[in-house]
Amino acid sequence: MAAIWCRRPLVIAAAFVVILTLWRLWALATSNLELFFDEAQYWFWSLDPDFGYFSKPPMVAWLIGLGTAVFGHTEFAVRMTSPLCYAITAALVAGIAWSVFADAPYRQTAAAWAAITVATLPAVSLSAQLASTDVPLLMFWAAALLCLVQYWRKGGWWWIGFGVALGGGLMSKYAMIYLLLCLTVALVMVPETRSLMRTKGLWFGIALGALLFAPNLWWNWTHQLASFNHTAANAHWDGQLFKPGKLAEFAGAQFGIMGPILLTAFGWAAFTWRRLTPGERLLMAFSLPVLVLILGQALLSRAHANWAAVTYIAATVLVVGWLLRRRQERWLSRSLALHGFAVIAILYGAAVAPLVGLDPWHRMRGWRAMGEEVAARLAQRPNSLLPDPLLMVSDRSGMAAMLFYVRPSPPAWVKLGNSDAAGDHYELVSKSTEIGSRPVLYLSRWGEGHRVPAELAARFETIAPAAPVSRQRPTRPAEVYHAFWLVGFKG
Repeated sequence: MAAIWCRRPLVIAAAFVVILTLWRLWALATSNLELFFDEAQYWFWSLDPDFGYFSKPPMVAWLIGLGTAVFGHTEFAVRMTSPLCYAITAALVAGIAWSVFADAPYRQTAAAWAAITVATLPAVSLSAQLASTDVPLLMFWAAALLCLVQYWRKGGWWWIGFGVALGGGLMSKYAMIYLLLCLTVALVMVPETRSLMRTKGLWFGIALGALLFAPNLWWNWTHQLASFNHTAANAHWDGQLFKPGKLAEFAGAQFGIMGPILLTAFGWAAFTWRRLTPGERLLMAFSLPVLVLILGQALLSRAHANWAAVTYIAATVLVVGWLLRRRQERWLSRSLALHGFAVIAILYGAAVAPLVGLDPWHRMRGWRAMGEEVAARLAQRPNSLLPDPLLMVSDRSGMAAMLFYVRPSPPAWVKLGNSDAAGDHYELVSKSTEIGSRPVLYLSRWGEGHRVPAELAARFETIAPAAPVSRQRPTRPAEVYHAFWLVGFKG
């Protein structure tokens, strides 16, 4: 194997990524893990293709729609495009390494190691088993960076690929805008790239990306600026603005995102900025600024571990090339061995976790059985003379899960808000005029017991408590949803 690696590293890397992707697809096909509520929400979006949705741009819904069109409305179909997208991302990352290290004797080895390493990053292994907005974001980020590097080195029509990838990334997640921040840093900090500013292609590419993103801008304009307002609210700048504990929490999580060996190497490379090659400095410019920015956000308020995910596309290529140039390839092997254990733990941990009493996947269990119970409750209705009932759930997570797991799916539903501004996608698109004389089965997990929120109760003539329904979890107490029949909608 060592001899083949020396002669054909790219062939070995391609085979590795293909086998890993097939393994991930098989694990998804044989898994009994139910949808996380975000996944269920994205699936619901996919039923109505559009240029935007309440909290995110549309790409994740489009990908889910592609999967369900082929394999039906199953958990596998919802998630299947994620491993495929990451296989493409690995190929693109290999292309970045091939381009950046074009003049290096370790060019082929760097491209091979970059593909293998990015495919096995702990965060990628986890994300590859879920339907997530980060999946297409990282793919388009890698594509944009590859096309930009190629345009910088060769010119030609690569700016078209850059523009398409920029637009695709913005239609995946608004974090794609960080690419323009990184480009600005590169133009300032890497003198060799400044010639890009004098090319028409760079500006045409940015304009093309903006043009492809325009439909989402229009969607927001016609839907209360829903996605933009939700993204801004996520920053949580309206409270105490100095939280060192949150900074430590986010910084520690990054070792789980990239892996301890690679992140340590990345930090050491950053401290040796002056000794980096121009290509390595370019990669640093497309990784470190995002990480620093989100570290600042974490200090001010909070930051989820994946908010700096785009950092690790260029960072992975940088670390691979930096270690190879220093003849420290053994650290890449050690990191791969460590991440291999993470791959196995993520692929099969969900099946083992309930047996040991510790289940990080508890939020993805019990929805299917609860959906069956709710379906039976809807079939009963409070009065046989009333029309078919509608379903309403108090919280976004329960609403998303029930729309997927109550069969036939989705059931007839409604979601009434408590203010003029929608609180989630269901309130944004729900039409109260469709209620008419239909009763509503209302499920609430907010602990009201036998009470319905006053704002909601005032809209119906009668409120009748019903037996609660529960979501059973192997390692956690049952999550109880109080049930009510709401009859006689007043408008």
